Amino acid sequence: MNEELIKTIKELEIKTAPEEQSLEAANQNYTKKQLTHFIERHDLPIAKSWLKDEIVTALSDWMNDSQKELLAINQELQTFYQKEVLQADEPLNTYNADLSDSDLEKITQLIEYGLVYNVGGELWAPETNADTVSSDVESSASPATSEEGTTEEKSEAVTNQTQSPKGQTKTRTTAKKTFQSSSTTLSTEEKLAQNKQARLKYLREQAKKKKRKKKK
Repeated sequence: MNEELIKTIKELEIKTAPEEQSLEAANQNYTKKQLTHFIERHDLPIAKSWLKDEIVTALSDWMNDSQKELLAINQELQTFYQKEVLQADEPLNTYNADLSDSDLEKITQLIEYGLVYNVGGELWAPETNADTVSSDVESSASPATSEEGTTEEKSEAVTNQTQSPKGQTKTRTTAKKTFQSSSTTLSTEEKLAQNKQARLKYLREQAKKKKRKKKK
């Protein structure tokens, strides 16, 4: 078994699932140290010095944007997610010695994109998040074979996915597009400035929300 993947899965364990079945509520159960793992893993423009609530909100927004893309480009991961998590009769034991390296890699990917959580050694997915992701992935899938060339395009897409020697490398590259497409060549000073602007934007939005609540 891949000890590195097992270590990561264990480091991202939370003790209990939140009562509220949402992505943000689940992310609140992570410690700030655990949240740092996501920032570093995906090279996100989120400052570690931010308050935990700010980090959780920014991370949850990124996960919401990245999950559908991840599943759309990785059919094998999508199948595993649906069969082993969403349609499973019992929660999958993340520490099962019979899990293959391929299974551990998929579990790690799903955890690192907020699709599932390691709750006390078992995989758990927020209901609202699972429903949204599943419906979006299904609706974005190509129609059967009603139009000429559709089957051919689907076959080509599947072939491209399976040709990658390391599926994880491909998904990492795609997932980073959200934040890295315009920041890969930024200097340290520019990244800090970007982080500062993102935080100021978040604080302004929170201030507006508080004003609306007061008016009500």
